[in-house]
Amino acid sequence: MDVDWKPESPEPPRLFSHSPFFVLSVQLLACLTLGGVGTLLYLALAAGLDWDTQLIEVGLSADAPVEARWQMRAFLALSHLLTFVAAGWVVVYLFYPPASQALTYLQVRRLPVARVVWGGIGLTLLAAPVVLYLYQLNRALPLPDSLRFAEEQASEMLKGLLKMDNGWELVANLVLIALLPAVGEEMVFRGVVQQQLLRLVRMPWLAILLGAAIFSLVHFQFEGFFPRLLLGVILGWLYWRFQNLWVPVAAHFANNGVQVFAQYLYHRQLSSVNLEDDLSVPAYSAVLSAVAVLALASWLHRQYH
Repeated sequence: MDVDWKPESPEPPRLFSHSPFFVLSVQLLACLTLGGVGTLLYLALAAGLDWDTQLIEVGLSADAPVEARWQMRAFLALSHLLTFVAAGWVVVYLFYPPASQALTYLQVRRLPVARVVWGGIGLTLLAAPVVLYLYQLNRALPLPDSLRFAEEQASEMLKGLLKMDNGWELVANLVLIALLPAVGEEMVFRGVVQQQLLRLVRMPWLAILLGAAIFSLVHFQFEGFFPRLLLGVILGWLYWRFQNLWVPVAAHFANNGVQVFAQYLYHRQLSSVNLEDDLSVPAYSAVLSAVAVLALASWLHRQYH
C-alpha cells in the first residue's frame, strides 16, 4: 500500500524537533487561544450587526426564533473554524513545514480509493444501533447535578439548531454540524493527537483508544462519552489502517450528516422518526450491529492489506 508518511518511520526535517508531549501541549494551547479569538470575533460581529451578545451566555432554547438560530450558527461556525480547523493547521505547519510537507504529514495529498471511502461510511452507519445502545447505558450512569444541568443545556441548544424551516437551514446545519467537525476534528484528533500518541506509545490500538478517549472528553457531554468513544475508535482505526485523512473525514461527515438530514425530514413531516426522542434499541440489535461492524472492518482489512 502506498503510504505517504508513517509515525514509526524517520520523520522529515522540520523547524522544531520536540517530544510528542510538546506537540500535544502546543495543540491544546492553539485550540484554546484561537477558540478565544473566535469568541471575540463573534462579539465584534454581533455588536456591528446589533445582535444579542448574551446569546452565547444564556444558550439557545429548543423553541428559539429563526434569528437566534442563525446567530448561534454564526458563533459556532467561527468558533469551530478557529478552534479546530485553524488551530490544527497552525500546529501541523509549525512542526512539519513547509505546506507541502504538512499536507503529507496529514496524509491528504492523495484521494483514497472510492471503495475504502464507502467502506468507512458503512462502518459508521452500521454502528448506529450499538452507538444508540451505548448511549442508553451511558445515560443510566449517575452524574453530578451540575453535569446533568450542562447536559440538558447542550441538548436544548442542539434541538434549537436542528429546527429547520427551509433548505437554507439544512445546508447551514450540514456545514456546521457535519462538514466543519469532519474536517477540523479529524485534523486535530486523528491528524495531530493520534499520530503524536502513536509516536509516544508505538502501539497502534493504544494510540487509537487514547485518541478516541480525548476526542470524546473534549466534547464535555458525558452522557454520550462511551458512544462517542466507540465512534472515535472507528474513525481512528480508519485513519491508521488506510493512512489517509479523507477516509475518516468522509465517515465523520456521513455520521453527522445523516442525523441532520433525518431531523430535517422529521421537521418537514416527511418522516416519523425523531432522533431527539429517547430511541430504545434492544440488546440483540446492538449485538448484530457490533457483529456487522467487525465483519465489514475485517473484510476491508483483508481487501486492502
